[in-house]
Amino acid sequence: MFSLFNLSFPIFRTFGIQVRLHIIYIILTLGMITRAYVQNPDHWLEFTLIWVVLLFFIILLHELGHCFAARKVGGDAEQILMWPLGGLAYCEVPPTPRANLITTAGGPFVNVIICNVAGLILLLAGYLPPLNIFSTNQLYYPELYSTLGSSAVPVGYDWHWTKLGSTETVTGPAVVLRDGSKWVIQNQKPIEVEPTKFPTYPDWVLWVARVFWLSWLLLLFNLLPAYPLDGGRLLQAIIWGRTGDPRRAAVIAGYSGFVVAILFTVYSFGFGDPLHFALALFIFFSSYQLIYAETYSEERGSFGYDFSKGYANFDDNEPVQKKPRRLGFFARWRLARLARKTQRDAEQRAKDEARLDQILEKINQQGKDSLTSEEKKFLERVSARYRNRP
Repeated sequence: MFSLFNLSFPIFRTFGIQVRLHIIYIILTLGMITRAYVQNPDHWLEFTLIWVVLLFFIILLHELGHCFAARKVGGDAEQILMWPLGGLAYCEVPPTPRANLITTAGGPFVNVIICNVAGLILLLAGYLPPLNIFSTNQLYYPELYSTLGSSAVPVGYDWHWTKLGSTETVTGPAVVLRDGSKWVIQNQKPIEVEPTKFPTYPDWVLWVARVFWLSWLLLLFNLLPAYPLDGGRLLQAIIWGRTGDPRRAAVIAGYSGFVVAILFTVYSFGFGDPLHFALALFIFFSSYQLIYAETYSEERGSFGYDFSKGYANFDDNEPVQKKPRRLGFFARWRLARLARKTQRDAEQRAKDEARLDQILEKINQQGKDSLTSEEKKFLERVSARYRNRP
């Protein structure tokens, strides 16, 4: 079956995890770089370093956090897919709320580490970290404050407008007249301006501030209680652990996603922001798919039938049940993906069991000291997986 997620190719392997890049990710990235070059040819390279290179590695570290956490609870991770909406870590974890909670928390925990390290570096340099996530200007023109309480000078890698003959800063696009003078319309009044370049922070301070702000933004965004963000998955795992009912936990997490999607929609219409509306649609349909799959499964079983009575449920004397409604595209994709994952898991378990038999035979003939370090790690991982099974 064709899947949009198959349109990717491997780029490298790290810590035994295959990192793949989606075709659409490349297309959108090239489009963003081209647009940046057309709009501001002097700083398109800086735009690329921030929104392509820096963002890519922060998201990759976030996904590796999920993978390492999965291994910590006795699971494993096989690959990471980098796609337009971030990253997807394919993890195999024991079916317990604790394992899912720890695996989900592994990603945000990496962002916490990044923020702590970057924030500590800024503090040691005499600056307070930029905590205001509502101003994307902080990524380009970070206004850092010194630890002594006075505002530091804004970074000057770009030109700023000041009133002609004054030091007062003027914001807004400038209009250049035929005589070469430059004017900015502010409060419906034309103001003649001249370009001024502010003194700069040290380059390393600038980039540390950018790393902090971007990781801080991704951390807070991912902790929103909306499926499929980490916050929604954490909520799902917590409710699962408290109630013991994974389906109820999934439905509650889905409805929480509806609330966040509605808030994003209101914001997008109120401020004319199409990005938040796109996020609202993504969260809404993901949450709907989660609720639909769990509710459908609860009423009829995973494939549309009720097996609660075993095969005795198909009694000729019972009234004929209505044909279940045909699954939608996302439901079929979800089931197909689950079937493929189940097949891969079965094949991997078979390989692990065969290798486990070989290692046990080696221990029986040559003793445990004959094992290599890699064989010992494999034995520990497989043993931990069996211990964590419910």
